[in-house]
Parts: sequence; structure tokens; C-alpha cells
Amino acid sequence: MYLDQRSCLVLKAIVDNPAATGKDIEQQLVLSRKQLSYTIKKINDYLADSGLEKITRLKTGKFNIPLSVIEEYKSDENEAIDGNYSYTQDERMLILALIILISSEELSTYHFTSELEISKNTLMSDMKKLQKFLANFNIKLFYSRSDGYTLLGSEYSKRQLLINVIKKLLDLPNGENTIIRFCKIKDQKIKEIEKEIEKIESKLEMRFTDQRVQELPYILYLVICRITQGKTLSQLPEPFHHMVGTTEYSTISELASRYKINDPLERMFLTAQIQISNIHHLDKNRLEVEDNLVLATRDVIENFENICCVKINEADKLQEALIQHCKPAFYRIKYNYHIETDITDMVLPQHKYLHEIVSKSVVPFEKLLGGKLPDQELVYLTVLLGSWLRREGLLDFVESRRKAVVVCTNGVSVSNFLFITLKELFPEIEFTKCLSARGFYEHAESFNIVFSTIRLETDKVQFIVKPFLNQSSKQAFREKVFQELEGINLHKIQTESLLAIIEEHADIKDREQLVRELERYISLPVSKNDEAFNNALNKELSLNIILEDLLTFETVKILDETVDWKEAIKIASLPLLKSKAFQPRYLSRMIEIIEDDQPYIMIADGVVIAHGSVNDGVNQVGMGLVKLPERISVGGYLDADIIIVLGTPDTTIHLNALDKLNRILEHKRSLAKLRKAKNIDDILELVTQK
Repeated sequence: MYLDQRSCLVLKAIVDNPAATGKDIEQQLVLSRKQLSYTIKKINDYLADSGLEKITRLKTGKFNIPLSVIEEYKSDENEAIDGNYSYTQDERMLILALIILISSEELSTYHFTSELEISKNTLMSDMKKLQKFLANFNIKLFYSRSDGYTLLGSEYSKRQLLINVIKKLLDLPNGENTIIRFCKIKDQKIKEIEKEIEKIESKLEMRFTDQRVQELPYILYLVICRITQGKTLSQLPEPFHHMVGTTEYSTISELASRYKINDPLERMFLTAQIQISNIHHLDKNRLEVEDNLVLATRDVIENFENICCVKINEADKLQEALIQHCKPAFYRIKYNYHIETDITDMVLPQHKYLHEIVSKSVVPFEKLLGGKLPDQELVYLTVLLGSWLRREGLLDFVESRRKAVVVCTNGVSVSNFLFITLKELFPEIEFTKCLSARGFYEHAESFNIVFSTIRLETDKVQFIVKPFLNQSSKQAFREKVFQELEGINLHKIQTESLLAIIEEHADIKDREQLVRELERYISLPVSKNDEAFNNALNKELSLNIILEDLLTFETVKILDETVDWKEAIKIASLPLLKSKAFQPRYLSRMIEIIEDDQPYIMIADGVVIAHGSVNDGVNQVGMGLVKLPERISVGGYLDADIIIVLGTPDTTIHLNALDKLNRILEHKRSLAKLRKAKNIDDILELVTQK
């Protein structure tokens, strides 16, 4: 009895989240009701063959999962089903490509049918699909009676294909076993490469992400196999030649020497695999070496602060995180590699305005790169910078709360985003650290709970979590956590138990009516019943503050006579002081910052925006605008005829409005209309335009 990929995914989803309903699984895996029912039947047949109890459906839509199934799954994760895994056509196609790439023998039709245990007709169908797949890499599949199946194309293209195939196969439930089986790799060989990677990490004073640590041994080993077979590079794209002399090149040269690889092109190619690797930790001493990158990231943060009108308190730590992400991203783009999962569709719908701000902030990095950042790379910076803004608005946690760590196998951007998401989702828990899987096993500080993207060997309470959760997933996950931690189901408290408590302390006039009312209340979604969750949700919804809410008839002024810059700021602030949005000290602080720090606060030609930080005396978001008849000197270092003041008690709540203001001011026609405005209505018309 075999399990296909869909069955493996459904079984994994059900066991990982026992509180999930059939509808949840359908949405998560994009299945129809009929497809899910058929898959559950296949899973139960497999469980029965394995001597395990079947999974049954409850009237509530949830699943009754036997303890034996949960224990079997948790003990060995996917090991229990590895031996009985049935490959799909797409997976067989990847295996065929891998075998052809690695084999030094003549490959006949019989070789493939026996290896994959498939018919000749199935093989022919798979080969047709492989031919189409290979076209993406400018490679052709060729067959001759004398040589069997071979690949026609440049060695560089074949290397790109090899890396792509390895990464895709490692995503399978039994990925490593698949590669080892069909490439006939001895375990000792991979362990030797793993030790070499540890040495590279030590010499470069960095730690790769868990995902990259899993991929690199197979990539390096199989590339070395091709080299030893005489399948070497004849040329490389021009950017590769600039890596000679780098620390990474010197370090990889030591590994290359051990495997008797002396060709500079091959050493460059191996070096690139290190340079593009995602980093989980980079030593502070190593940060200082990357002078250009340090300067660029510092400028990116300054741009981001100016556009957002915020001051990031831990800018040095943010800079470290940016360097850790940007260094491998720099090489990925330079060598035209993209090893990150594309999360654009997951992030942009909720954070489009923030993404636009980030795209304007990263110009220094793009200058260093010599081109635009692709969206699939830029979105990771949006995640990183966005999570930092949210982080600085969080409340302190008390020692008495449960302590938790987060384990994420992805890069620093995604890890930070998940860490902040969980902190906001569970304000009852103190989250102390975000770790890699390897870092987790070395972590000495005390904690009670671990939230992880992979299953870990630990006696602590453990919850498996996805790096990105939508709103409904957050609700379900919060319910699941509290069910296990407290024995409380936030949705389904037993009505009868609740009634028993009420009867002890009150006289019930209409028991049946009370039961109906309790059941109605209990069945409300978590977001309505759970105060902590509701607070987090309200914070997200508060981002809906728009520019039209801030620039109104009361907060916009047109002056007929010129005043100095301090007076202009006072006039712009008066309505906000009157409404108590600003405290008097905030006005003084804005003026003080311009006098003492002289920050660059010009957001468009002749337009400045004065602001302080969230802790300088702001009660609620407020914005004021004053238009002067002519330009004046602001602080002796800027000239402007439009003065805007802005205050916000939170680092994110004003971003939507600020983004629209920036979009208005970046167009010369809109800016000209603003200057020519004769009355406030003309300005408000600009503000309200779509």
C-alpha cells in the first residue's frame, strides 16, 4: 500500500492540527470536498495496512485522530511513510533528471523502468514532460542506442538544473532519502561535506539557515561528483569572475584543494553557492568587513525613518539584521540565483503600502547592486522592516508569564516576522528568543514552550506553526494552543458545565432560554470572545487611518503673510494641541529636533514634515499643514513654503496616510496644484482624490 503526495500532505495537516475541520483542510490544501473524502479513505486504507486505527469524522466537521496515529507520526515525522511513498509524475520527472545528471553509465529505458518500478509507457510519458521542463534551462534530452539518454546543453545550465532539482526533491516528505537512493550516496560522504560546511561557517564567522544547511551538502557533493566525472565548466557569466580574492573564495579554495579541484572556474562556482546562502547569524566582527554594505544599509534605515517619520530605537540591531539578509541577496541577484520561496502573494495584499515605502527606501542598496531589486527579494525586506516597526510598539512582558522560544528554519527576515506575529498573537506568553534548529539544541536559557516551523526532539510543549498565518489561521492556531496549554477550547466550552456553575450562584428563571443564549454566545468567533486576540486584531485594523482623516478643514491653513519656520510649525500644530492629539511638549520637541539635529525632513521640493518620536508626547495620530506665500529658511539648512507637522503614538498606525501623502507629492502636477491652491477646499480636493 502506497501513499501519494496529496495523502501525505493531508495526513500531515490533520495530525499537526487536530482542531482543524474538513473545511480548513480543504482551504489549506486547495481541495474539493470530494477530493478530501477520497484522500481520507486512502489514508485509512494505508493506516489499516500498517496496523493502525482509522481516522474518523465528527459531526462538528473535525477529525477524531487515534493516539496511535499521532504518536507514530510524531515519533518519526515522515519516516513511517517514507518506504511506502508513491511518486507523482512531476516527482518522477525530477528523479529522471537527477539520475541522468549524476550517472556516468549508459542509461537505457530498462534502467529507468527498473529503478522507478514503472512501465515503459509511463516512462515515455514522463520523458515527454521532462523534455518540456528542460527547456526552461536551455537543455535538450537526447537518446541514442550507443549512449542511451543524455542531456545536451552547457555545463553551467546543467548545474543550474541540478541545483533546482535538488531543492525541489528536498521539499518532498522523503526528499533526502530519495536523493540518497537514486544517486547511491554513501552516508559517510554527506557527513564529510557537512563537516566541511561547519568549517566554512566557522572561518566566515556566520551560520547558514537550517534550510540551506540541508541543501548545501547535496549541492556541493553532487557538483563535485560531476567535476570528478570530467563534466567541467568551460565558461561562467562575467559577475562570477569578481569573486576571486574574496574571503569566501579563499575559504572554498581549501575545500576545493581537498577534492583536488584546481580549475578557477569550478572554485568560483563553488564559492557562489556559499555567497548566495541565507544566513541565520553573522558575527559582529564580520559585519565591519563589508564596508559598502554597512554604509548602504545605514542609508536604507535613514531613508526608511524619514519616509515613515519614525525614529527606530534599536537601529544598530536592525542594521545587523539587514546586513545578514542583504549580503546573500546581493550575490543571489548578481549571479541570477533565486533560492528564496516567493512570498509576494502572501505579504503584498496586507502590506502593500509598506512595501511601496520600502521600495523607496532601498535606493542605496540598489545603487550598490547596480540595478533594481526584484519584487521577490524586496518583499523580504518589507517583512523585515515591517516586523521591526511592530516590535517597537510591543508592551513589556512580566516574569511570571510562560516563556517561549520560536524556531524558524527560514532566513532572518521571515524568522523576525514570525517572532513578532506570535508575540502579538499571544500577549499572555513571553517570547524570549528566535532560534535556528541548531541554535535550539544549544540554547541554555529556561523556557516552557517552543513554537517551531519543524518538529523538534524536545520534552517541552511544542507547537508546529507556519511562517505566514492569515487571519483565520491565526484564530485556529490560537484556539489550538490554548486547548493544549489550558485544556480550554475557546470556542466550545461545555454549556452544561457552565450552567452548573451559574445554578450554584443564581436563580434561573428560564433554563432553556439560558442554554440557547449561552450556546449562541459560545459559538461566536474567537475574535469576538477573546479580548487579547481582539486587541491584536484591532491593532491591525487601526492601519486603516487614511489621509482624509488627518488633513481636514481644521488642520489645513493657507497664510497670506510670511512667518518664520517656528511660527509656521506652531500654527500647523494649534488644531492638534486644541484637540489634545498633541501635548504641548511635542511642539517644543519638534522645534528642538530641527535646531539641534538638523534632520533631512524635506519629502518633496519645498515641502518639509516636522515630527518627533512616539514617546515625545503624542496622544493620537495627527497631521497639520500650513501653506506659505513664499519659501522660508527652515533651521538654516532647508527652504520650504509648505510646512507639515505629524505626530503618532505608534510606529505603524500612520503609514497608510503617509504613503498617500508621498504619492501626491511625488507628482509635479499635484505639487503645483497644491502651491496654486487659493483656498482650503482646493487642497482637500487633492487629498481626497483617488
